[in-house]
Amino acid sequence: MNGEEYQAVVYNSARDGNLRRLRIFLEDRTKDWLDKCFCGSSRKTPPIVIAARNGHLEVVRYLLLKGADVSATGTVSFDGEVIPHAPALWAAAAAGNLDIVKCLVEEGHADINQTTDTHSSPLRGACYDGHLDVVKYLVERGADFELANQHGHTPLMIAAFRKHHFVVKYLLSQGADPLKASERGNTALHDAAEAGSVPITRLLLDSGAVNVPDDANVTPLKCAAMSGNEEVIRLFEPIVDSQQMREALKLYGATLVDKKMDLGAATKIWEEAMNYGKPLSERKPEAAYGNLLEIDSLSEIRDIVGDPDSIRSQALIIRERILGRSHPETHYFIRYRGAVYCDLGQLHRCFTLWLHAVELQQSSLCPLHTSIISTITSFMDTFMATVNDGIISGNADVSQEMCYMLRDQICELLNCVVHELQRFKDLTEKVKVESGEEVDVKHSPEFLLQSCLQLVLLKFVIEEEERLGAGKSSRSCESDFKLRRYYKLIRLSPEEEKGDLSNSFPMKDWKCHPFAGSLLKTLQICKALSLHPLHTACRDINKPITSRFPSADVIGCLIKAGADVNELNESGETALHTLLLGEKPRQSVARLLLENGANLFARTKNDETCLLLLQKKLRNTIGHLKVGELTS
Repeated sequence: MNGEEYQAVVYNSARDGNLRRLRIFLEDRTKDWLDKCFCGSSRKTPPIVIAARNGHLEVVRYLLLKGADVSATGTVSFDGEVIPHAPALWAAAAAGNLDIVKCLVEEGHADINQTTDTHSSPLRGACYDGHLDVVKYLVERGADFELANQHGHTPLMIAAFRKHHFVVKYLLSQGADPLKASERGNTALHDAAEAGSVPITRLLLDSGAVNVPDDANVTPLKCAAMSGNEEVIRLFEPIVDSQQMREALKLYGATLVDKKMDLGAATKIWEEAMNYGKPLSERKPEAAYGNLLEIDSLSEIRDIVGDPDSIRSQALIIRERILGRSHPETHYFIRYRGAVYCDLGQLHRCFTLWLHAVELQQSSLCPLHTSIISTITSFMDTFMATVNDGIISGNADVSQEMCYMLRDQICELLNCVVHELQRFKDLTEKVKVESGEEVDVKHSPEFLLQSCLQLVLLKFVIEEEERLGAGKSSRSCESDFKLRRYYKLIRLSPEEEKGDLSNSFPMKDWKCHPFAGSLLKTLQICKALSLHPLHTACRDINKPITSRFPSADVIGCLIKAGADVNELNESGETALHTLLLGEKPRQSVARLLLENGANLFARTKNDETCLLLLQKKLRNTIGHLKVGELTS
């Protein structure tokens, strides 16, 4: 048997520190056998790495004696976080195993600056958990204390963020630069202030650190305010001007409202802030916050004392102005406050804030950013839950409230979703995201298309509820006629499909018919992105009853707007194929497609025609289907 077949047993023995068992399997083996045993697969963690991680000194020494590669890398875990491609020295340093660190450096001649695939050095690994003895040894042996990871984050920064005072003090004594900034512009002082470490913040300030903004225009003082660290805020008072102090205290008050839930303390801090700097030269109302103006005087603050709702709105207003409309915390707390309103049953306020959050995210983040998709997902889930609560439960009061409240918001969200698809379509270069964040270019466009169609369906459901509430038993013929006439008016010609949709008909028609306009724009974008809305509308989607597909209403709407019933998707299937390949195809939907020209003899890649699938799935009803046009 070759060495590869013993990898598991050797790894387990090294992991558990079982030197006796290792000797049994590794003694009297050839170099080639040992090499295959230690490094036979790139997917496996070498025994020397796991032994170094777990602190088994004698095992590490024995493996070195047997020729284990000291530079080999593997996967280790710390506090539930998986670290891939970690060298043995990094694993030992991060675990604080000083004896093993010495062994690897002095006996194994390990590269003292060998990093993980994220460019984290052994010194940075030791700084993370504050292993001062390891830090000192590595620095004394020549470790580069300015060697940063892939984000430009240095050992000094991680030690400051993790609040390891003595490690920070030692690194500074060895010449570590307190002014060095990461790729995003933050310094060790930002990290210390955010972490709330008074002694480290003081130490860094005494060592020459300054209150400079990062790339998001956030200073260490603002970091302390955002994190709610009042003692740290006070440390900056002697070194910043009064206007900066005023802003920091106002931001700190917003933190007290949303993070600490202490509204009384927040108003007191806001009152104190009025003692610094000057009032704002200009204040603009924001509709999302009820057109309130930001508080900026003692009298205005006293007017909102005892009004929790106004205090919470002020926290959002202050944060958005000071941190900016593009800052993640601005977006997060708008969404958070909206979720609180949702839980309290104040859905209109919830949706108003969430729409504002989507608009801010779309103005600052790349198309399909995970934060945008997350906000839209929350919107969709809440919309569907609200509609179901009103209709499925039979609660008439909830149903009527839902109709009046959701009608406009659904159209607004539909516009936002279509705009997100448009942003992605217009992108001329690869989607850019912050390092470490993912954009799902494959699935997110399909999710957005599905969201568009679900919103269309919800709009139909709500309009039906409004009609029933008005005493009408079915959909108005006059309303349906107007919709058909409008689609006929603005249906895209082949030439218009290639151009600017907004020029296809007067702008006033867009404003009068935002629902139809958004749907037509969706079709144009889908054509450019090779998405297939009719196929999506015909696909089985296990959603709440009011948002379940296939939907004859949505399919009919798409057909009226110009969707091609015989368009083929990537699998070579028509929309009728997609319907019939579902678990329980609906006869009404099949009839609708056939009456609008779906080809019965279109074939799948498996050479199955729609006619054959109809015979299999809808055998008992095929005789009742009316076929509009048959082509071979």
